[in-house]
Amino acid sequence: MRDERWVDRFFFAWRDTLFFDPLEVYYVPREDHFLASLDERARERFVRHGIWWMHRHNEHLPVQGWKIHVSASGRNVYDVAATAIGYLTAHEIDFKIALDRNIFEMLNTKTMSRGSSGKLVTIYPRDDDEFRSCLADLAELLAGEEGAYVLSDRRYRDCRSLYFRYGQFLDNHTVDALGRQVQHITGPDGLIDDDRRPEFVQPWWLPWPFTDWKPDDEDEDELLGGRFRVTEAIQFSNSGGVYKAEDTADGDRTVVIKEARPHSNINPRAGYDAVDVLAREWTFLNRLADVGAFPAPVAEFRHWEHHFIAEEFVDRQDIRSVLLERNPLARPGFDIERSREFLRLFLAIFRGLARAVRAVHERGVILGDLSAPNVLIDPETFEVTIVDLEACRLDRADDTEAHLESAIELFTPGFSHSRREFVAQGTADDVFGLANIMAYFIFPIAAMSYLREDVLDLYRIFVDALGWPAGVHDLIKDLAQGRITLTDVLAALEDEADLVGQVEAPPPRPADEERLRSAEAGVAAFVEAAADPDRSTLFPTDPFAHLTNPLSLGFGASGVLWALRASGVSCRPEWIAWLREQLHGMDVGEYPDGLMNGLAGIAWAADSLGLVAPARRLLRQANERAAEAGDYTFYYGLAGLGMTNLHFYLRDRAECDLAAARECAEALRANAHHDGDHTYWMNEFAQDGPLTGLGFGQAGAAMFLLRMYQVTGDEDYLRLGRGALSWEMANVEPFDDIVMFKHQGTFEPYVEVGNAGVVQVLLRYGDLESARNLLPALDIGCSVMPGYAFGITGVADALLDAAAFTGDASYRRTALRQLDFVRNVFLFEPAERFEVPRRDGTVPLGLPGEGLLRCACDYLTGSAGVLRVLHRLNHGGTADFLLDEVSR
Repeated sequence: MRDERWVDRFFFAWRDTLFFDPLEVYYVPREDHFLASLDERARERFVRHGIWWMHRHNEHLPVQGWKIHVSASGRNVYDVAATAIGYLTAHEIDFKIALDRNIFEMLNTKTMSRGSSGKLVTIYPRDDDEFRSCLADLAELLAGEEGAYVLSDRRYRDCRSLYFRYGQFLDNHTVDALGRQVQHITGPDGLIDDDRRPEFVQPWWLPWPFTDWKPDDEDEDELLGGRFRVTEAIQFSNSGGVYKAEDTADGDRTVVIKEARPHSNINPRAGYDAVDVLAREWTFLNRLADVGAFPAPVAEFRHWEHHFIAEEFVDRQDIRSVLLERNPLARPGFDIERSREFLRLFLAIFRGLARAVRAVHERGVILGDLSAPNVLIDPETFEVTIVDLEACRLDRADDTEAHLESAIELFTPGFSHSRREFVAQGTADDVFGLANIMAYFIFPIAAMSYLREDVLDLYRIFVDALGWPAGVHDLIKDLAQGRITLTDVLAALEDEADLVGQVEAPPPRPADEERLRSAEAGVAAFVEAAADPDRSTLFPTDPFAHLTNPLSLGFGASGVLWALRASGVSCRPEWIAWLREQLHGMDVGEYPDGLMNGLAGIAWAADSLGLVAPARRLLRQANERAAEAGDYTFYYGLAGLGMTNLHFYLRDRAECDLAAARECAEALRANAHHDGDHTYWMNEFAQDGPLTGLGFGQAGAAMFLLRMYQVTGDEDYLRLGRGALSWEMANVEPFDDIVMFKHQGTFEPYVEVGNAGVVQVLLRYGDLESARNLLPALDIGCSVMPGYAFGITGVADALLDAAAFTGDASYRRTALRQLDFVRNVFLFEPAERFEVPRRDGTVPLGLPGEGLLRCACDYLTGSAGVLRVLHRLNHGGTADFLLDEVSR
C-alpha cells in the first residue's frame, strides 16, 4: 500500500520553489496560449479548470458517451488547436483544450501516464450522431495533420490526429480506502471503472459506433521488424517501451529493443521528438562501439509507425541494486571487513567508469546525462556498462554533423550542473556526473541537491561512518569542482592497497543533545513560516494530499496542526479559523474514513484543537459507513477508526464511542482469516498475500484489538490480536544475522511496513522476547528516508519505545544517534532564494519529503512527524495514536 500512495513528482516539482506545488494550481499560462487569438466575446465562453480551458454550455450533456481526442505535433500544434477551436465553438460542442504549448509539451513527455498522454483536445458530443459527424468533419479539416497516437483510444480511419473511446463526460467517481478518486462509467450491471489503460477497450454492452467502417484486427504475434520476438517488457514510458527480445536472425540471442513513438516526448523549442532522440542514440551507440563500456548496436528499424533500435543485452545489475546489496551503511551495526570489501568494489567500479568517460571524451563525445540509473555493473567482475545514450552530443562537429552538436534538453537532478533548468555544460558536466555517481554509490541522497548546494559536503559524514580515509571524500569534491582531471582520478583510484589499508572502525560519535533541542525549535519555526492560508493544505505537504484530500492527519493540514499543538507550539488563531471553515464546507463523500487519510484522523485532530462539534460530526459519519469500506488497516481502515473511537471514549466515557469501537472490532473478527494459530486480514491491495507492519499490516489490527481487550476485558480480542502478531512473526525472514520483514522484495526496518512498527505493537503486548528478536534490525545509522512512516525518524520512535518498555537505555542512545543523523544530513536552513524568514532569532530548519526533491510538513512524510519524535526525545512522552494511556 505504500507504493499505492506514491505520487509521481513530475507535476509537483516543476517550478523553482521549496515545496511540492501542484501544476494545475500554480501554473500561469503563456501569453500565446491557445485562446490568445480569440476575441473577448469568444474567450468568455471558456473557463479554466486546472491545466485545461473548458468550453461547456450544453446543460443536457450525457454523463458518458463516445468522446473524441485530437492530438498534434510540436510543429503543428497551433494550427491544429485553431482548427479544432474554430469548428467546435461554431457548432457549440463541449470540449476542453490544454492551456498552452508548455502544457501540451508536458502531456507528451516521457514520464506522462501512457493512458492520458497525447490529448491536446477532448471533445464531448451530445449524442452518437454528433460524435460521428464531428469526427467526419474534423477528419476533413485536419487532413494531413499528425499527432502522437493516443494509446487509450482507437484512431479514426486514416486521420493521424483523431482518436476516440467510450468514457466519462461528467465527473462520476467514488473514493477508495486511500482517499483516491476512482472514476466510473455506468454499465447494465452498475458502476464500472472508466478504463484508461493504454489500449482501446470497447464496453461489452455497446455496439461498434460505425456501420460503414471498422478497422482490421491487429496481429499481436507478428515479429518486430520481421525479426525480433519480444519476450518481456523491461519498462514502459509514454515515448515508447524497452523490451527484452530474441533475435531470430541470430540464433535467438537475447537483445534489448528500444521504441520511439512519433510526436511523443516533444521539445518544440529545439524541434525534436522521441524519434529524433532514438536516432541520435543509435548514432552514438555505433560511434562508441569500440570503447567496450556500451551495449553493441544490433539493428535499426521501423515497425508500423513506430521506430526501434536493437542493442546487445547486457546481463548486469543496476548500480542502485549493487549499492543496496553491498553497502554497509544499509545494514545495522558496523563490520570493518564488509566496509573494506565495499571500498574495493567502489574503486573497481569507478576505475572502469572513469576510463569509459575519458575514452568517450577522447572521441569528441559528451554523454550529456551521466547518472546513476544509466550505469550497470557486472556483479562478478565489476565491469561497467553505460546505457541510455539519448543525451549524447559531439563536443565539436563539422558541417555534416552539426545537428549532433546541439544538446538534448535532458538531465537527471542530482547528477548535473543543471539544478533547476537545463544548461549545456560540455565535458565538465560528465565529470560532475561521475563525481556525483561516486557520491551516490556511497549513499544515495543526490536528489536533495535541488534544495541545497552543499550536498557533496555532507558526504564526509558517510565516508567517516564507513571508516574510509578522508581522501575519498576530497577526491569526489575535487572532481566535482573541476580541480582535478579524469587522469588524476584514475591515478588516485589505482592505489587500492593503500586506501583499503586505511579503513578502520570509526570512533563513537556522541549525539549532540543540545543541538537536538535547538533542532526541535528549528523544525517548528520552519513549519510556522511555511503556513499559507491560500494553500489548499495550509502547510506544504506530500503530493498525496493533493491527490486525495487537503485535511488528513497523515498527509494534510490537520496532522500538522495536531503535531504543533501536541509539541507545545501555539497554533495561530487564523490557522484554527481556517480549519474550522474547511470542516464546515467539506463534502464528506470526498473523504475516506481512516485514521491517517480520512475522517477519523481529522476528527481526532480537530477535537484536540478545540473544534469539538465538527469532530464529533465527522466521527459519526465515518462510523456510519465504515463497514462498507472493507479495509482492516490501522492507517486506512477499521483498526484506525476503532482506535479513534476508543480515544474519544477514554476521554468522555460515552458509551456510544465504545459501541462504535466494538463494531469495528466485531467487523475485524467477522472478516479474519485463520491458519492454525495465525490470524490475518486481506484487502484490495493485498494482491500477493497478507501485508505486514503497523501501517497496513496485521500488527496494526493487533494494536487496536489489544486496546479493545484492555478496555472491555473481552479475551477473544486478545486472542485475535495475538494470532495477528503470530502471523507477522511467522513471516519474518533472515537477513544476514538478523531478521526483517520484506516489502515489495526489499527488507525494510520502518514503522509503516517493517520491523519498527511491529516492535511497537509487540512491546505493548508484553512480548519482549519477540520484540528483542526484531530490534537488532533497528540499529541502523543511516537512511535515505528521514520521515516518520517510511524513514529513520519512525525507527527512532520505536527505539524510544524499546527503551521505555525494556528499561535498556542503549536503545535510547541509538535513537539519539539516528535523530542526530537526521539533524546533520537532512535538516537545513533554506537558501535565501526560498525566502523563509527567521522569527525571534530561531533558524528555521526544513526537511526534504519522500523523494528528497522538495520539502514537506505533513506528519507521515515531513516535518510534523520529525517534530513529534524530537519533542518526545527532548521532553518525554509516549508514541502518538497508540493509546498508551489505556495501560496506565
